[in-house]
Amino acid sequence: MFRVEETLMINKILLPHDGTESSDKALEKSIDFAKSFNAELYILHVIEHIPIPPSLILSNDRQWISQTRRSIAKKLKEGWIKMAKEKINPILEKENIKFNITALTDEQHTVSEQILKFASENKIDLIIVGSQRLNKISKIKALGSVSRKISENADCPVTIIH
Repeated sequence: MFRVEETLMINKILLPHDGTESSDKALEKSIDFAKSFNAELYILHVIEHIPIPPSLILSNDRQWISQTRRSIAKKLKEGWIKMAKEKINPILEKENIKFNITALTDEQHTVSEQILKFASENKIDLIIVGSQRLNKISKIKALGSVSRKISENADCPVTIIH
């Protein structure tokens, strides 16, 4: 019997971070992976598209609604970047990890689509994503979860942290 060994080269790790405790746990694991592989860590926050209630569309100016949504998304993006610089940057700098922090907004794509697109465009080698532990009923409701969609559609390995 012979053994074939394949070396796994991980140079770029993507951590989609939504500000939750599960994302913070995934950050801890991402740091371990980045240190082990001497890899660059990409931290991505996606500002979720805010749908307009139909009643609002009927009674108001569409241009104003669109501008307001873009303004809110911009403020959320700025707030997340500020939080990341205050909370995440010091941890990664202390660990001497090369990193890149990005926040995206896109009205045309879902959060999972944006994450997968970012991973593809940046030639990511590994995605590490946090996931909530769910009970049996919640698992049924979560069939459309972001972590599930990423794990099913990514072009690279995906590690889900609970």
